[in-house]
Amino acid sequence: MLNHADFRSPQTRPVFPEQADDAHPRCREMAEAMRELFSVGGGVRSKDLIGAGFTWAEIAEFSDAAAKLAYDASVRHLTSRPDLLADIIEKARAPLPNRPPLPRDTKETQARLVDWGRYCAARAALVLDPWPGQRERCLNLLSLYLNRLPIFPANRETVMRTVEQTLPQVAQ
Repeated sequence: MLNHADFRSPQTRPVFPEQADDAHPRCREMAEAMRELFSVGGGVRSKDLIGAGFTWAEIAEFSDAAAKLAYDASVRHLTSRPDLLADIIEKARAPLPNRPPLPRDTKETQARLVDWGRYCAARAALVLDPWPGQRERCLNLLSLYLNRLPIFPANRETVMRTVEQTLPQVAQ
């Protein structure tokens, strides 16, 4: 059995915008005006929009959508890229507890942060009080951290060799 809804004409079906690009041209103009007004004065009032050539009806109809468009256009959304081999080496040479090396397909977890923090603490201790046991401890903790990352063994060895060369040389 056929449903009458299957025979609706395209004009009777509601059309909803899928993206901000589907906004009314006057709404986009208002969004750009809002961005300019905000950059100059730090705020946008209805009086400012009227001065920019918009009517009360346009302000009532488009102000909320235009404010969202202006915000979306003004805010930069940053995503971090996965660390490459050079990034991993650099982070291991100058370790910071809040910046662990995270290659592709690796999430920052509490366990990883703890392991990385141990290496960072050992590295800081080595700089303050260099002795052979501390140097070996640094290399072991770095090796433990790297072994838990999804990187090739050859890359692990490259990181280990490079970092080992930068550690202070200590003699007994």
